[in-house]
Amino acid sequence: MLTTCTAPAAAPSVVARDISVPQPNILFIFSDDLSFRDLSAYGQRNYATPHLDALVRRSTRFTQAYTAAPECAPSRGCLLTGKHVGRGPIRINSSARGFEPLPAGSNTFAEKLQQAGYRTGVVGKWGVGYRGSTGEPLRQGFDYHFGYLSHYEAHSYFPLELFENEETLPLRGNDAFPLETLYAKKGTENKASFAEMYNASGKLEYLERPGATYAPDLMDQKAAAFIEENKDRPFFLFFTTNLPHGPSIVDDLRAFSTREEMDINSREWGAMVQRLDESVGRLIAQLKATGTYDNTVIVFASDNGYSMHNPKQDVAGEQYWPDDPWLLNKGPFLGGKFSVREGGMRVPFFVSMPGQLESRVVSTPVWLVDLYPTFVRLAGGEVPADLDGVALQPLLGGGAGTFPEERPFYFYKNNEQSVRKGAWFGWRAHPAAALEVYLPEEDQACAFDLAGVYPAVAAELSQYLDTVHQDHPWYWNPGERAEDYQAKIALAEKTGQIIPRYRPNRMARMPWERK
Repeated sequence: MLTTCTAPAAAPSVVARDISVPQPNILFIFSDDLSFRDLSAYGQRNYATPHLDALVRRSTRFTQAYTAAPECAPSRGCLLTGKHVGRGPIRINSSARGFEPLPAGSNTFAEKLQQAGYRTGVVGKWGVGYRGSTGEPLRQGFDYHFGYLSHYEAHSYFPLELFENEETLPLRGNDAFPLETLYAKKGTENKASFAEMYNASGKLEYLERPGATYAPDLMDQKAAAFIEENKDRPFFLFFTTNLPHGPSIVDDLRAFSTREEMDINSREWGAMVQRLDESVGRLIAQLKATGTYDNTVIVFASDNGYSMHNPKQDVAGEQYWPDDPWLLNKGPFLGGKFSVREGGMRVPFFVSMPGQLESRVVSTPVWLVDLYPTFVRLAGGEVPADLDGVALQPLLGGGAGTFPEERPFYFYKNNEQSVRKGAWFGWRAHPAAALEVYLPEEDQACAFDLAGVYPAVAAELSQYLDTVHQDHPWYWNPGERAEDYQAKIALAEKTGQIIPRYRPNRMARMPWERK
């Protein structure tokens, strides 16, 4: 039986070294589409994640943590720029022009860390730029980059090529991998046929081909090399893995090699989370081997909420995201990825400070936009005044000052908007729709709309949503219609402003591109 730790009362002495360590190294592990109950420390019982569980036991765990957006690109864009999705440069995965890159002058936290003397690296899924664009990592404050560029490319664990700084790394041994078939898996009745991709021991048979490369293995190697090369100076490593984002495929089914009664998607997803856990174990082992572990802040989070199953409609026509019947990993929240309800926004999030030996639990609502000022303060830099986040040091057990618990967090996707402010969560499907008001601390599923009980709260949150969003000429803004957005696409085409996508040749043949 797996056990979870019981956190002691918060005490600054537990992490007394966090402020006294000058310019600690920072390792930020950013998972992709991880579900709230995917880790055994968060309630998963079908498999264990021992390395992440061990990290949780010596971390500050934020029980009410929100990402910045319910999908890949804006989540990363807001994180890097410290601005909410209603005024940040990346609003939705793509605009009427295409995949928007981070613009020049974005002033990312990586640039601030560079200015403070840090060596900065990003390994894995970048997702906010592509070759030749202003959003390339080396133009946004990173000294080193290895991995995917656009989030579109990161849909393959067997890519035809990856990128290292200004160079392209061909992976010709992956050319025979049947990537396109994976996209049909969820809608295929005979999913059992996909289990035949694994041998009797649960190993992926494709990896027996000469030259076949499973991308997460390369990511681990490059991340370890970055730590080794920078062990004698302050470094920031953004390890932004694409695990366990679909389409599901894994090198080894691990704990699920004999679970033939389960859906193959569930088996692969669980094994992908275990593979993520192995990456974390390797990174921590490398920190210890290089003597940098005791001087490193380790941050773990997911980029958005539950995504394992596509949304469906209930009898009343409302969308819902069904929990996986085997893994039960969704968590208690309403909604999921691409929705700004709790299920799309709530994520696992914990921080281990240098010298921290015990766990702490913080229930104050926070969001990942807070990481920009937190990182800059750790580096000893000056935090810009125009950020939407607040440094988390007072909640991490060290650092003077109080923490603002009543500040609002803004979220949107097309016409849907929501806000978390103090104890309250407000959501509306459209700017013209009535606002629903919930108390997530006592109603995690947001089943009881309290707008009629607290009309003043509903009015305050509605007023905030009416005024917080800054319209963008190319993204879908709240209140717009499908025809308005189509007009933007037409204008972009007419004026030659469609953004060319960089894609490996396999990506030019994805099913949704066939028209």
